[in-house]
Amino acid sequence: MARSDIKDVRRGQLIAATIDSIAKYGFARTTLADVARQAKLSQGIVSFYFPSKKALMMATLRHMVEGYEAFSAAAVARAGQAPAVRLAALVAADFDPAMASRKQVTVWYAFWGETRWRKDFLDLCTRWADAYQERTRALIEEVIAAGCYEGLDATAIARGLNAMIDGLWLNILLDPKACDRKEALRACQTYLAQLFPREFGRQPSVASAA
Repeated sequence: MARSDIKDVRRGQLIAATIDSIAKYGFARTTLADVARQAKLSQGIVSFYFPSKKALMMATLRHMVEGYEAFSAAAVARAGQAPAVRLAALVAADFDPAMASRKQVTVWYAFWGETRWRKDFLDLCTRWADAYQERTRALIEEVIAAGCYEGLDATAIARGLNAMIDGLWLNILLDPKACDRKEALRACQTYLAQLFPREFGRQPSVASAA
């Protein structure tokens, strides 16, 4: 294995271990020693790749954001050309087990809770949120145009949908038995059906949350 490949594998191991450690211990209590133990590597190796907890946490957040964006983009690309089906695929991706497991949601909220004190976290999360809002708005605009709907504000609808998704993720975090991924996805589909009854009254054919 080439040295560059080994480096990528080690970084990946450490980031995965960081996600596991945050889910288990919380953001503040996670240490480089915890990450090393979780990854089954020495603390010296952790320090070699990431000189500080701050650097490791930023790399982990960037990894999560990039993974989320790639997963969502792939889901929309697979959905084809119909705007409603692409929008449905985008929403369904938010509740896919890969994105919305309780562990993943726990770690997302841990990072979001730190944005008040970490400008680098805030800047990255703000860029990500703005990009997602624009992607959602653009798809909703396409649904409005294709369905010849009048009097609908795509920006406001996207804001409402994204706020609903954030709230449903919080419900999954607080009580996954009361609100699981399938129920959360149905809630979003119901919201869209009220606005776009022809497209979402009968759900577009996309994979639902497992």
